[in-house]
Amino acid sequence: MKFLTKLGQAVLKGIAIVSGVAPAFSQIPGLSGPVQTISQDLSQIAQIIAQVEVIGQQLGHGGPDKLSAAAPLVEQVLLQSSLLANRKIDKNRADLFTQGSKKIADGMADVLNSLHEDEVQSENKTK
Repeated sequence: MKFLTKLGQAVLKGIAIVSGVAPAFSQIPGLSGPVQTISQDLSQIAQIIAQVEVIGQQLGHGGPDKLSAAAPLVEQVLLQSSLLANRKIDKNRADLFTQGSKKIADGMADVLNSLHEDEVQSENKTK
């Protein structure tokens, strides 16, 4: 089972609270300045992918639909990032920005799915 699938199933059960996705990406000792900012941006993107996975499972959507849902949210993270601060997207190349955002979302899903399913940390709150 893939990491994201297990994560989504745990959340959808309603009895499990899943934690640890963002901290795995954001709490790396010794990071500061731009590297820490990038780490935070990656954590936001990872959280988006995880949230879209949960919603996609609930609605019965497959990978392409989840990617289409995640890409605009990833675009917003990128637009607010220090990478694009004080810069604007060329209107004639806006499709490249959208395409790149989609690739980043897809890549983050691959990164998360590369994690072992045992890395999904859940706690049963009904006991």
